[in-house]
Amino acid sequence: MFENLPIFASVISTCSRAGLNVVDRKQFQRVGLCPLVIGFWNNLLPIILIAPFVILTPALDFLRKDILSFEAILLAVLIQLSAYSYGYCFKKLRVTDLAVLSKSADISVPLVLAISGLYPVPIYFFLLLPATLYIFILCAGINAVKYSYQSSIFLILALTIQGIYLYFLGIYSELDKNIWTLISLSFSVLIWRFIFSGFVLIYRKRVFFTFIVPENTFSCGTFYLRGFLTALTQVAYILSISSDQLLIVWPILNATGFVGAVFAHLFLGEKLSGRDFTFISFAFFITLLVVVSLNYEKP
Repeated sequence: MFENLPIFASVISTCSRAGLNVVDRKQFQRVGLCPLVIGFWNNLLPIILIAPFVILTPALDFLRKDILSFEAILLAVLIQLSAYSYGYCFKKLRVTDLAVLSKSADISVPLVLAISGLYPVPIYFFLLLPATLYIFILCAGINAVKYSYQSSIFLILALTIQGIYLYFLGIYSELDKNIWTLISLSFSVLIWRFIFSGFVLIYRKRVFFTFIVPENTFSCGTFYLRGFLTALTQVAYILSISSDQLLIVWPILNATGFVGAVFAHLFLGEKLSGRDFTFISFAFFITLLVVVSLNYEKP
């Protein structure tokens, strides 16, 4: 019954993540909200939305184990760090630019594994990462890169570490593919993201910002839309990466850049020229070549 669920989930994850990119671009660039503040409050609503599905279903039986698991805690920290880096990047870069930049992690992950002696790659793979970064510079423009290089570097590092962790999690973890376990794990990750983002906010902005809701947050439609999309993305992503058919799932997940650029054009009015589409196509082709060549099937 659930044989094709991960593939279906990867399609949902791609569309919902693309929608998140558009909402985040509006929040962080146009509205000018601080990623640390809005990141904390953005983690609250998804917990409220998913809680009934956990409490009223068999997922509750797995919650105690999952919420205390090291896998859930570390995954939450890595995902939240990636979310912060996206937030700061969106202050200077378009959705289209980030669609290209994020492709670098699809190459950096196997390169790190190869350098560590854990995964064999052809020698020409070492040229793909600088090629993708060069495409990003051409797409974003030198001025945008100049003002966003720190957050861009942090984003690549965060996504790379997350990808390496997921690689080891997929190989060495005894992750139960039961749908209720996966929902429980998704909920646990969301809770730890909320806790972690709270600690970060207290450390960087003091306790005051942790308990004071940003002005007009609960009356802002993007807050509720983002909460729904975050909940949907979180569950769909966990379901996707649990698949034994990663060769099929990863290309679907990698299509987020295309979908996000189109959404940004339709809903934010961001320019999407033939030149931009060409850059995204090249970046997508490079990472698709990586996925197909390396064959990310689980042993």
